[in-house]
Amino acid sequence: MSNLHTTFSTNKMNAENPDFSKQNPDSILPLVFYASQENENLKYWISNNKPVIEQMLAKHGGILFRGFEVNSIDAFNDLMTCYNSEIIPYMFRSSPRYALADRVYVSTTHPNSREIKMHSEQSYSFAWGKKILFCCVTEPEQNGETPIADNRKVLNHLSPELVKKFEELGVLYQRNLSSEIGMSVKEVFQMSDNEEIKQYCIENHINIEFSSDEDAVIRWKRPAIVFHPVTNEKIWFNHAYFFNKYSILEEIGIPYDDDSLDDVLASNTFFGDGSEISYEEYQQMVGAYESEKVIFTWKEGDVLFLDNMLTAHGRSPYRGDRKIVVSIIEPYNGIE
Repeated sequence: MSNLHTTFSTNKMNAENPDFSKQNPDSILPLVFYASQENENLKYWISNNKPVIEQMLAKHGGILFRGFEVNSIDAFNDLMTCYNSEIIPYMFRSSPRYALADRVYVSTTHPNSREIKMHSEQSYSFAWGKKILFCCVTEPEQNGETPIADNRKVLNHLSPELVKKFEELGVLYQRNLSSEIGMSVKEVFQMSDNEEIKQYCIENHINIEFSSDEDAVIRWKRPAIVFHPVTNEKIWFNHAYFFNKYSILEEIGIPYDDDSLDDVLASNTFFGDGSEISYEEYQQMVGAYESEKVIFTWKEGDVLFLDNMLTAHGRSPYRGDRKIVVSIIEPYNGIE
């Protein structure tokens, strides 16, 4: 391993470091590496230390590389060439996103005034990337952090009763696809022909009901708790919290017990048998993420490397300019 300066992110250290405003005292997430000298070549280091990176990601769930001057889309795109992984097309979308380069996407186009709830990328889907990397091209002027949380520890904060329900039943997802309330069916599936969309849904066991050429309701079932393919640890890996109606109502300032919008909300989640996730059960998920959430301040040139299955992420609202770009690698569908 080259002579990178390593900082283990203990709570004591981060309590004295304004860049880390919240950290679980028992967690070393993210593991932080600072460049040991000016113009340190991060691409070279990653290319020559992949087994070490694999070990660190499996143990800690995330690594923050700081001071390496990866501060442009081209530089980040070049960095990602050290992985020959198949590029993952962003299909079955949950939010608008567009490509900036061969291997790089804008992180999100959600309005900057809105919080993005904690989640693992495409954990609701039938295929996802094992790893996700973020790069800070432009520091946020105010806030705009990317909170992260260890999904192994998130699971441990849920009651045994709730864990058992999710293990036995899984998650049933429901989305109302409409350009008027979110995304049209064609944008979500990245297909222009409805017959092609129907065939995709049949192949992936998605129930779809069209109400117009552009609008549809889709429902599908996925596991809520899975085993990590490397560590074999049981992890919380789903969008039950992110897509839940209480999350949406909270965001738009409507009381949780107001059910007048149930039929028009962009998404909702249920237990796999169709039964409702109660507000109390939702609050357990909120508390679990909050207990493990790590918040750090972005610096220009930062690269955050996450195991997408072990570590969830979100986004804080922000003001001013902010450009965080993302690359998702190593496609996986749960079957080796």
